[in-house]
Amino acid sequence: MATYGVVGGTLWGNRGAEAMVVTTIGEVRQRDPGARFLLLSYLPAADRALLRDDGVVVVDATPGRALLVHVPFALVCWLFRRVGLRWPDTLLPASVRRLRRARALFDVSGISFHDGRLAVVAYNVVCVWPALLLGVPVVRLSQAMGPFQQPLNRIPARWITRASHHSFARGRRTAAYVQELGVPADSWSVAADVAFAYRDGYSLTDEHAQAVEEIADAIDALRRDGRGVAALVPSSLVLQKMAESGQDYVEILAEVVAHLQSRGLAVVVLPNATRSGADSLRNNDIAVVERLRERLRASAIEDSASQVTFVDFDLNTAGIRRLLAGCELLVTSRFHAMVAGLALGVPTVVMGWSHKYEEVLEMFGCAEHAIDIASGGEGLLTMIDRLLEDGGEIRTRISAALPEVVASSRAQFEVVARLP
Repeated sequence: MATYGVVGGTLWGNRGAEAMVVTTIGEVRQRDPGARFLLLSYLPAADRALLRDDGVVVVDATPGRALLVHVPFALVCWLFRRVGLRWPDTLLPASVRRLRRARALFDVSGISFHDGRLAVVAYNVVCVWPALLLGVPVVRLSQAMGPFQQPLNRIPARWITRASHHSFARGRRTAAYVQELGVPADSWSVAADVAFAYRDGYSLTDEHAQAVEEIADAIDALRRDGRGVAALVPSSLVLQKMAESGQDYVEILAEVVAHLQSRGLAVVVLPNATRSGADSLRNNDIAVVERLRERLRASAIEDSASQVTFVDFDLNTAGIRRLLAGCELLVTSRFHAMVAGLALGVPTVVMGWSHKYEEVLEMFGCAEHAIDIASGGEGLLTMIDRLLEDGGEIRTRISAALPEVVASSRAQFEVVARLP
């Protein structure tokens, strides 16, 4: 019975990461039905509390634990291997011992080795270095990478890409950046985002299912009455990025709500990163949902907040997709909310900060639906109107491209059959 590791994502917190984690486990099980899994999590306590699958073990892989425990012990094992010896399993921490026995480690980092995220590059390395030291094949599943202009990013990116069993670039722009690294052509290829392969039944958690169904039923009732529904999925990360440049992200969201209502649409605001009860903005869009609700209540638009459905609780990928499925438009700043919308055939406009959005949207002929936050939201309302007016044609375009995108996503898991 083979064991596989999964690193770079969690169940709680960023639900895009959760989508990649559960899809990876589900897709590997399609090819190796008896497989068991180690989830190397940076939120181990929360993930253990949520997990509902005996075939998955959550391992503490917080940055400190990985750096101070996993790397040193893996380095000792590597040094012994260099002289033809094997460090005894009994002298290893349980987490390192389990990883050493894994058939492969799947890295589901959504974005890695990016010049604009130099502070995270060390973590990108620490995620996979212990496995490389232990001789465990590393498969870096579809992710955005680059640019690589900064030496502190380019050098480790080239090293990890060369050392990994295989790396998958998430789109055309990432592929162009990886080509610039000068790594062997057979060490990487292009594949659509992992979450496009998500299927019902892959979930490993059960979170507020009844509350989700109640909101979904309300959306369905509105549609039966002939009223359209739009989803708005904000991002705590974009909130912080825009605040750094003096831009008011919440005000832009309030303008979006008012505009959608002026078009006769009901609006549901939901998070794609949820850490209910946490004060931090990190991976916690619930805080943005609450700020938007307060802004609308304080606005001159009478009763605007009361006409909006706000989802302010933890929900998983299954719940997010259940709600988006009933919407005719999605406006988001979260990458994997975009993926979910496209996977459901929903016309989607994104206000984001990286090439990672555009390179996926262009797979559907919708690259122009990505708006950079540097614009301060300029053109966003015009784009919303365009998607509403051309919604039928855009849905047809998305539906036509979707089978090939899903096939590309699932194809990367064929690597399981090629593992040593």
